Amino acid sequence: MPVSKKRKSPKKPGPLQSKKFLLPMPREDADALCLQSRLALEAVRGQRAARQEAIVLAQTVLLTSFLTESGHGLLDLPFVRQVEEAVLAILDVAKISGEWNFSESLVESLTTVVNEHDRQLREVRFGHIVAATERLDRMVASVRLQG
Repeated sequence: MPVSKKRKSPKKPGPLQSKKFLLPMPREDADALCLQSRLALEAVRGQRAARQEAIVLAQTVLLTSFLTESGHGLLDLPFVRQVEEAVLAILDVAKISGEWNFSESLVESLTTVVNEHDRQLREVRFGHIVAATERLDRMVASVRLQG
């Protein structure tokens, strides 16, 4: 009896796996990510932010930006990009000074972006969130190679 040489590609999702990419992220996973962003935002509000909280908020803003850019956002992209630039500037300054200073207006803007991020995690298809996360991972990897 001949043996079939056709094999499924390990990267190609099966029918059950591909269906999950058409639905929003599982609620428990979305809640865990939302909580992480909310805790970081509260630390910033209470002026207790450190490197970890700033990184979590930077990742949140970048993911929100990527999803908004791909048509899954309710905020204006220029607004999200402005917040993105401000948070990344704080990361750059803090590398030298060690101080994590977020202005009151930036905290208000971050609150708006975190609210949008929460909505995106609960409503946008999981496949789009995975694509945005992979883009963020590539961005972080390239920054690490440069620095």
